[in-house]
Amino acid sequence: MKNKKVFTIALLILVLIAPLLAVDYSPNNVIYKQAAEPFVGTSVRVLGMGGAGLGVRGYHDSFLINPANLAKSGFKFSFPSITVTAFSPKAILESGMIEEFEKGTDAGMVSGAQKFLGTIKKDYGDVLTTDLSTTITLGSLGLSLQVQERMMSYKTGADLTSTNLIAQVTTAATAGLGFRIDLIPGSMSIDLGVTAQAVYKAYFSAISASSMTDLLDDDDPADTFLNDTPLIAGYALPISAGVNLNLPIGLTISAAAKNFNGNYTMTTYQSLNDWGEEVLGQSFSSDTSDDSLFTSETFEIESDWRLDAGLTWAPNLGSLIKPVIAVDVVDVMSISGKEGDALKRAFYEQTRLGASVRLLSLFDFRVGLNKGYKSIGAGFDLLIFHIDAAYFVTEYGPSIGDKPIDALSLRFSLFSR
Repeated sequence: MKNKKVFTIALLILVLIAPLLAVDYSPNNVIYKQAAEPFVGTSVRVLGMGGAGLGVRGYHDSFLINPANLAKSGFKFSFPSITVTAFSPKAILESGMIEEFEKGTDAGMVSGAQKFLGTIKKDYGDVLTTDLSTTITLGSLGLSLQVQERMMSYKTGADLTSTNLIAQVTTAATAGLGFRIDLIPGSMSIDLGVTAQAVYKAYFSAISASSMTDLLDDDDPADTFLNDTPLIAGYALPISAGVNLNLPIGLTISAAAKNFNGNYTMTTYQSLNDWGEEVLGQSFSSDTSDDSLFTSETFEIESDWRLDAGLTWAPNLGSLIKPVIAVDVVDVMSISGKEGDALKRAFYEQTRLGASVRLLSLFDFRVGLNKGYKSIGAGFDLLIFHIDAAYFVTEYGPSIGDKPIDALSLRFSLFSR
């Protein structure tokens, strides 16, 4: 009889903790779908041009867009480069959130948080992205180190309580090599380039609106974050290759195959402390978690490669004014086989149009069109100081017009632009 009671109690405990053990933190769970996206560092210049820029050279990060841009790139050095991108800035300014936070009271903080959550729309989205990077090119060699913080969102309904926030941090080290083949010296040439990248991605389990409230009321939120918030982390080693056909009068035809071998090998950890103990060999604080309530798993995030193509026109009009017009088509392989209206729709959705003009080697003005959404951008250079800004719209829904989200991106860097 006693053994039966013990067995019943043990079974009851197992039933209660089973949901915890069975949580799916992979992108198979709709909440974490955005975590499967390939890593792409934020380029304010490209965003201001509607996402076009495959054949635009002369910038420190050009080879990260197309490896072929490394050929004859010369010496460029950017350190540091800091980019901050805020999503839904218009809605945030109109919500009154900032005014509530400025009050500094507990009630104001709660009200401000509620107003902020109200700006997040249903289904997928982004909240805030911060990029730090340093890049150097020497001749036809390129190296880059990037760190990106990305706060993503997933909302199941219209009410505030259905909001989930997912924090992700990605580091990437990129090495590239390019070279030029002269077909007709001074008139026609081919640039070839390849980059290899080591990417390490980590994201925390989703924080729901109720969890945010509990965390604010927690006596020791740092301990909860370090010991009771699951972390999912892993790596990928993608390779990209590109080619530019340089023609007279400043025309360039480009193609870039990106993200070969881009699958991620991921592991779930009970907490940031557990990750530190297993990966770094040391924890960040005293470990107070109960390891018996968590089962670590390993899974793979599949990430397909894609082929982009573009046409760029950058006529040489002297040093006073330097115009550039770019047309890119992303993932051209997915268009093949389509006909009629489906082909027109796919071509429209996957085409990026952009133009920029540089004046007096000091100012850049940029405009673009991406899925019908306009973007604008500007840049200012003063000696070694460079500032870039872009205002753009990204579509997060399955079709154009379903869920457009506007964003404002600012970048500050030193040395090479």
